[in-house]
Amino acid sequence: MRTLAASLLLVAVVVVTACKGPEVPSPLTGQQRYLCCNLYYEKPKINDVAYQVGTRIPFGTRVTIERVYRNEVQFRAEGQPPITLVYKYGDKVVPFDTYLDELFVTSDPHATLKKVPAARLKAIQDGIIEPGMTKAQVLMSRGIPPAHRTPSLKDGTWTYWQDRWNTLVVYFAGDKVERVGR
Repeated sequence: MRTLAASLLLVAVVVVTACKGPEVPSPLTGQQRYLCCNLYYEKPKINDVAYQVGTRIPFGTRVTIERVYRNEVQFRAEGQPPITLVYKYGDKVVPFDTYLDELFVTSDPHATLKKVPAARLKAIQDGIIEPGMTKAQVLMSRGIPPAHRTPSLKDGTWTYWQDRWNTLVVYFAGDKVERVGR
């Protein structure tokens, strides 16, 4: 009976370890970067759909990238528990390394907002999208839209998931938000 239990435990460890793939060499491992955008989590394991529910980690928060696997990254944001982000939906559209470079930026995005009016800055901080915002401001406010719904940031329409059931669609005219709908 002990041998069976030990065997089952070994199988479970192998299965759990195999799911995230092996740790891969990455120049990001150990680096400190900044979050490009507001990022939400309900549990310390999230994915690239980026539901807008739970605790918000503000854009510009300094993060330390602890480990990079084939399709997930573990990082620690100041004042937050360690977070694991699984790249689950965009992997067929945008390479994981590209996604990580968009999510974890080298300079604080607040520096680009010095001339933005206070009301617009508050909307970005609160994750609100308003007509007239630029694409860069929408990214800071809501994050990177899931690639399976928005394959390119050059598209004129971006789709975000509010939660597991509801989406939010942002319509652009050039680089500016024209309207927001469902």
